[in-house]
Order: sequence, then structure tokens, then C-alpha cells
Amino acid sequence: MGTTFNKKLLSLTLIALLTACGGGGSSSDTEQPSDNGQPSGGDGDGGGGGDGQGGSNDTPISDNVGTSVVVSDDVEVIKLGDATLTSVDVTLPEAMNNAKEVYQMAHYIARTDGEQNEDDIDIPIRNYVATCATDTETPRMFVSTTLSEGTSADDATYGSVYELKYDPETSSFDQTGNATILKQCHESHGIAVSKDCSRVAVLCNQDYRAHERYEVQGDLVEQYGSGDMTVEDNIDKIEARISDEIGLMVATNHGKFIDFFTEHPTLEFGDFLPGLKSNFPDTDFGDAPSFTTIKGSGMKEEMEYIIDNLSSADHDALLQHIRANGYKYNDQIWLLEWESEALSETPDAYVVNKMHGGTHLGTEELIYVGTDSQGRSSYAFSVSARGFDEEGDSHYSAGLTVINRNDWSLNMNGSDNRGWDWACGDGHVVNIRAFYNSDNEKYGALCTSDWNDWIGDTHGQLGTIAVKMETSSSSSEGYFNHFVPSTATAASNGGGHTVVPLDADANLTVIVSPKFIKDNDMERFLQDEIRVDPSDEGPFDEECADYDENNCFLSYMSYKSWNEGSDKYPSIERQGLYSGDALDSSSLTRIGIAKVNGNGSIRGQGFKWLIEDDDCQISDPQLVDLKNGRYLFGYAKFQCISDNLPFDRIYSPNSLRLLVPKAYYVMEIDADLNVLEGPIQLPNHGWGGLDEPMYLGDGKVAWSYIKNPTYGNYGGGQQNKWQAMIYHSKSAD
Repeated sequence: MGTTFNKKLLSLTLIALLTACGGGGSSSDTEQPSDNGQPSGGDGDGGGGGDGQGGSNDTPISDNVGTSVVVSDDVEVIKLGDATLTSVDVTLPEAMNNAKEVYQMAHYIARTDGEQNEDDIDIPIRNYVATCATDTETPRMFVSTTLSEGTSADDATYGSVYELKYDPETSSFDQTGNATILKQCHESHGIAVSKDCSRVAVLCNQDYRAHERYEVQGDLVEQYGSGDMTVEDNIDKIEARISDEIGLMVATNHGKFIDFFTEHPTLEFGDFLPGLKSNFPDTDFGDAPSFTTIKGSGMKEEMEYIIDNLSSADHDALLQHIRANGYKYNDQIWLLEWESEALSETPDAYVVNKMHGGTHLGTEELIYVGTDSQGRSSYAFSVSARGFDEEGDSHYSAGLTVINRNDWSLNMNGSDNRGWDWACGDGHVVNIRAFYNSDNEKYGALCTSDWNDWIGDTHGQLGTIAVKMETSSSSSEGYFNHFVPSTATAASNGGGHTVVPLDADANLTVIVSPKFIKDNDMERFLQDEIRVDPSDEGPFDEECADYDENNCFLSYMSYKSWNEGSDKYPSIERQGLYSGDALDSSSLTRIGIAKVNGNGSIRGQGFKWLIEDDDCQISDPQLVDLKNGRYLFGYAKFQCISDNLPFDRIYSPNSLRLLVPKAYYVMEIDADLNVLEGPIQLPNHGWGGLDEPMYLGDGKVAWSYIKNPTYGNYGGGQQNKWQAMIYHSKSAD
């Protein structure tokens, strides 16, 4: 059956689809193995990698491949039916390679390796673009890319920003030479620019308490932050526990501290056992007592006895060990801003976040609004957040920070707040992306988390995809949109990608998700519970919202929790998230779009599954407003069942098949999700899974990414020459 689309789309567009895609010739995106069974290497700058080979593919869109023509030494033009894509090589600042992605970074259907395997990661770190002068003939694009001095995870990394300018004669970009390497930033992330290009800003990931070593124009967190926003470390909490409850601390944190005793060259448990038995006659120490059996809150006094009887030198060494393994430090995030000056000039710097620590999840999107109807100039950014409890332990969520650019202030609390520092979705947030609706003048964020408070674990562990607007508080979650299989180790199978505003009262939410409910089960539910005829034309989400909460999907999934664990309406039994001998159909993901209201609520609405495939994982969507009633929609195809290969979401090299696509596709749709052009495959071009292209004006969309980005021809996750690409819609003519 292959890849399918929303049923109402194809019957009226088949002839147009074939016409639009007819110029590509026959081509296959099936990987061609080399003699050693590895994918054949690409010709991009940087090393290749990966293992395994692709299987056959019967998707009906595999022959709709763009035709590539090189019109000069630098510019490549790809015919995509009636649309075109121009691509030009760009050299990164000082010809440095981009950095690899950080450890344990969740993408939608896989994540990068853990901290102990960082050097195995082989995809680029997130990349950000911002466009300006889009109403002129020569719009520009600014790019934020993190660079690396080498190929090891231990090599120094720096932020960078560079500028590209559109050339109408070649319909592609030129490098202007306006660029900078930000040696004070170990990463650069979200970038924003004013409409006239005079003001450029970028997020700079700095070290712990970096403002004490560099000059800043303002510490907005210190001035306006409150609560967890201002807590940069857990030192005070750890010291308080050392002073008040060191026995409990060590006994309940064996993973961090017990190796001081077990790996000590001279300490023997037998030296302490007689005193333990004498002082705690009611304690059962078991047949084989050891340091490792003095564990748990019930053994806090026994552990404290051991610590009290250490020599002075060993006691001091234990405290040093606790501090070395227990202290945690959050990084800072700065906003750097250039005002009508070259990027080589020193930017103004403001400390805007002190909660970025531990595992760094999600995008760090930066948005700029010049002046709204209330005269407000503002920045907003989304970022994962780490807070500390009273015991000094870490907890993770995410925040949306809104900065008043008029006076460089924050207002994150109170009834008129803009932004929040916590609780975008239930549980730990593993993905977040900010957006701005210019019609209702509100910022918001789309979040994916690893838990839900709707139905708990009645259908297995499910995370939440939620939308939360700027006026919400830090103690409340956003509006539920969908579920996603997820675990607390940042492994998930799906997630929310972006929100594209339609008007003041409506946004389009784009997600990746597996199928949860069999069609016949849903039909039975609609007929027996909602009392509608499922053979009629749907959707029935408004009636389901009256029956329960939001829509038919959530009503169905909630039935089991509302009815004491009833199995009357089961969900599809899912394959384990981590790994398996082979991919099965329950792991296959699809891409859906829902029209939610201006506050992010999906009540009375449901997702339309625009792209799904009965053989392959579909992920890494893109949706960009072309500003003419059309939207550029993109997606990527990953590992397939027919490949007959093991799958692994969290460890290289197998996880590369779920992080590097086999092929990328684009199409144009309208706000009602009708296909207007395409889909058509890009011949050897793509985008980063967490990146986001930007509107360039007059039917154009721009972005940048590595060369040779597909698995069968992968150019490697570090390159010093990238491609700057522009999609040109025929609709602009």
C-alpha cells in the first residue's frame, strides 16, 4: 500500500500531482550498500558513517524525484515539478567544522547517545536561521551554527553567526563576509533579526556564573527573576544535607556516593561490623553484610555511624567525594545583540537564563517582535530547564521567557505575566519550540513531555504534547493536544514539532506520532458510546468533546481510566521503545496537523494524518507559511520494516538509521490541509530534524544544512561546507 495521504486530498489532485511531479525521471531512494555492507559515502566535507543497508521501497512517491542541474560552479537548481530549489555551498566561519549534537538529545523517533558515548554521535548540532528584508528584492538570512575545533566530544566548541544575501540573478545566496565566531559561547542557538536587518540577536550558551568573568549590560535574571529562575546550583542544599543528614544522604544515594567506601584502598566493612551490631542490636544485617547493604532510609543511622567512625582524613575525603559527585551547576544563557553594526563588533550581552543544566533537551528558539499594537518591543525564547529540590536533586521541565526590549525587563509572575519558567507539559519536557501569533500578539510554546496526568499509564507510559501560551503560570501545564510514547530517559516515538498561526483564533499544530487505535475499534467506540454512525462523513470531534473532554481520540483513550481499567476499548500494543531485532508496524510514525484555537486548545478538533506509511518511519516535519494561502510542508522517511534490520533509538550505530533520513519530501498545502503541489522527493538535500526553515518573501523559504544528508549517501555529521537552500514556489509567479 505504501505512503498514503488524507483521503479527501487525492481524488481531485491526482492529475495535477502527476503533472507537477512529472519532470523528475525515475529514481529510487533505496540505499545502495558498498562491498562492506556500509552505506556508500558522500562527497560532502567531513567524514561519513553508519551501518547497514536499506531494503526495497514500494512507496508510490519514490519516483517523484526532483531533477538537479548545476548552472555554475556554485549554484545548483533542482526542478521540483512547478517549484524549484536553489542550493549553494557556503563555507562556515574560518572554515571550521560544525559541532556534533550534544548527548541524549531527543529527536522525534530517536535520540543521540548518552554521555558515556558522546563520540559516537554523528549528526550536526541544531542550526537556526532568521530572515529579514523579505519585502525587498534582496532579502537576507542570518545563520547561527555552533562550530568545533575537532571531532571529539572533548574538543572546544564556539558559537558563530554569519550572513547570506539573496541574489536575484542566480536566485540563490551570496556570502556577504559579515560573520563572527563567538569564542565566549560554547554554543550559539536561536537567532532573530528585525524586519530591516538592523538589529540581530542570538542566544549564547555560557558557563556557570559566566557573568562574573565577562562584562554584561544586564543580568535580567538577577534583576527580575524569582524562585527557581535565580538558582544556579545546588551547593547550599548539598551543604545543608552534609550538616544535617549525611547518613541519610549517603544511604539513599548509593549510585553517587557508595563507591567512596567500596573502592577505598584500606576501608574494610568488617572493621565497622562489630560496632554496628553493638549499637544497633535490632538491625538484621543479613548473611553477607557490606557497605553496599547499608542502603535506604531505614539504614540512615547505621550509615551515619560508619561515617562518624572514619578517620579525620577519610572523613574529609568523603566530604570532598560528596561535593565532587553531588554538586550540580547550571549553565547561563545570554542574549547577544548587534544594533546597526557589523557582526565582528562586540555585541551587547544580557544574562537571560540560569536554569539550563544537565541534559539539554529541545530547541532554543529565539523570536523578535519589533513593535506590536501596544508599542511593545520584545524577544522570547524557549529552553529546557533544570531546578533543584530541597535535597539537591535535579528535576527537568522547560520555560518560555519573554523579554521586554523597551526597558530590558522580565515579568514572569503575577496576573499580567508574560512567560513562565516551568511546567509546559506533564513530567519532564523532552522537546520545546516557541512561536508567535502576530494576530493575537501572544507568544506560546509547543512541548513534548514524558508523562501525562490525563490517563496515567492505563495505555502504557505516554507523554504529552501540549501548547502553552505566554500568559499561563509556571505552576500549570499547557493545553493537551496528543499523546506520545515516551520514557524518562528522553526516548520517545513522536513529538510536537511546530505551531504555525493562521489568525488570532487559530493555529496549526504539527506533530509526529504512531497510530494508537485500530480503525474498527474507533468505529465501535463512536457507534456504541458517542452514538454516531461511523459510516457517515466525519469528523465527530465536536460530539466527542461534548461526550468527554476534547475530541474522539482523547475520549477513546480516556475510557479505560474513567471506567476502572475496562479493556472494552484497547489501544494498539506497542513495540518496546529502546531497541529490537526488527522494526514492527506498531512503531511506525505518521505526521498529523490539527487546527487548534488561539490559546492552543484542541477541543472539538482532531489531527488529520497527512502523511503515513505502512512500511517506514515518517518524521522530521516542516511547515512554513508562504503568506499567500499556501504552506510549504516537508517530511522525511527513515528506517523501514522491509529493511529487515535491527532498530535502536538510543545507541549508535543502529540509532543513526532513525536520526538520518533515507529521503526528504516537500509539498504545498492550504490551511484546510488539501495538497496543492507535490509531494516530490529532494534528490540529495534536506534539513535538520529539529531545525526550522524561514519565509524569505515572495513565495520563498530558506534554510541551511549539511551536504549529502541522507543515509545512503551520508556526508557525515561534521562538515565545514554546508548548503544554503531556497525553495521557490510557483504560486508566487
